[in-house]
Amino acid sequence: MKTKMATILTVLMMMSSATAFAMIPSAEIALSGVAPGMSVDEAVAVYGQATYRGDDAYFQNGVKADLDDFNRNLIEELKINRPGSGVTTPAGIGISSPESAIVEAYGQPDKMEYDDGKNEYTYYASDSRMKLKIEAMNGAVVKIKCDLYD
Repeated sequence: MKTKMATILTVLMMMSSATAFAMIPSAEIALSGVAPGMSVDEAVAVYGQATYRGDDAYFQNGVKADLDDFNRNLIEELKINRPGSGVTTPAGIGISSPESAIVEAYGQPDKMEYDDGKNEYTYYASDSRMKLKIEAMNGAVVKIKCDLYD
């Protein structure tokens, strides 16, 4: 009886720890083939020429890339909030996607916040290098941000 009870408790603890964090593969943290940690040159090859302002690169498809302070060819963060851009995550989530598609694609978030009328879903990469943040308002995705996680 003790052995059976110990086995049941062990299985329950393993199941609860497995569902505590989504921890998605780092390959899922990208916008239309460009990921944090890539070079601006690689992004230009995918998105086309960029316009630069300060530490940021802006692409015609609406993606904004924040560049590293010390290596201006390294992308630290990517953001999109323009509807109709066609930019998506590898799971197909884009601006105006239904909010329900977020959890369908990535599972329960590692962190969930409600801020200024928006639901913010945060997912961390299983290798702890990056994170994905998706904001939704009124049932639709309004912003996607991928960045290197410090």
